[in-house]
Amino acid sequence: MSDLPPPPWYTTARDLIRRARTHWKFVLGSTLLGGGVAAAAALMLPSYYRSGAAFQAEVSAQTQLTGALAGLASQLGNLPVGNPQNSPQFFGDLITTDAVLRRVAQARFPYRGRLISLATIYGFDDDSAALRDFRTVKRLRTAFQVDVNTRTNVVRFSIEARSPELAKALADTTLADLNQANIELRQARAAAEHAFTEGRAAEARQGLDSADHTLAAFYQRNRSFVNSPDLQMEEGRLKRAVDMAQQVYVQLRMQAEQAGLQEIRNTPVISAVDPPLLPVKRSWPNRRLAVVLGLMIGMALAFSRLLLLPPGSGGN
Repeated sequence: MSDLPPPPWYTTARDLIRRARTHWKFVLGSTLLGGGVAAAAALMLPSYYRSGAAFQAEVSAQTQLTGALAGLASQLGNLPVGNPQNSPQFFGDLITTDAVLRRVAQARFPYRGRLISLATIYGFDDDSAALRDFRTVKRLRTAFQVDVNTRTNVVRFSIEARSPELAKALADTTLADLNQANIELRQARAAAEHAFTEGRAAEARQGLDSADHTLAAFYQRNRSFVNSPDLQMEEGRLKRAVDMAQQVYVQLRMQAEQAGLQEIRNTPVISAVDPPLLPVKRSWPNRRLAVVLGLMIGMALAFSRLLLLPPGSGGN
């Protein structure tokens, strides 16, 4: 078995090592050249900084429909009353929508000693107004990173910019505009719920009045019905109709009052767990990683060149 020739890959690797030893100056120079080129490129590339925040949203459980109102809702379909549940995923998606990003794009930010618009910072001043807004929002959206933790209901986001001050200002503005956009969405939804429940409460009031009048008319027609089982059953049915109509009316009135309060509520529902901070280190480019990759590429090119040398040039 010892007389068998070594496999081809072993022969090639051994020969390559001999060649590298012989031409070690070439290998070292190529490796250092690759690292130097990578370092120069990393120094020439513009630096970016990332700032962000973590927040927890107030979760309000949706009001449940009970009793007669639940039966009414099953007949009408989905009854749009009560406060919607503000899930963390909702805020994680809302933060990168046009409803938030267009607000951010309209603000002014500190950059190179001036307060200027984001479109100017991105270099979109020469575009038309519509195209400028579109490109600014698109560029802003690509700078975001959002992470939603459904176990803790904490949403983390970060945004990348050309300077530390700009990155922090963008994060602060995004947090404020997210709050404002959510408030306006809740107010608009509550206004629709208020209008709906007010109308349904008015109809329920008419139904309650009708049930009361029917029961009153029954008592006027039947002043003595103790000895009549049929009339007693009729009285019980009419009383149940009045009780049901009253329950529906009371619950609808409660829903209308809650929706009315929600319609004018403008208190924030986002609590910052980690507020935006001024970044002290760049997020891109990673110069150390660039140098390491450059060294590896330079060494790989050197070994590739050695493989092309004619046989016997690896030395003894």
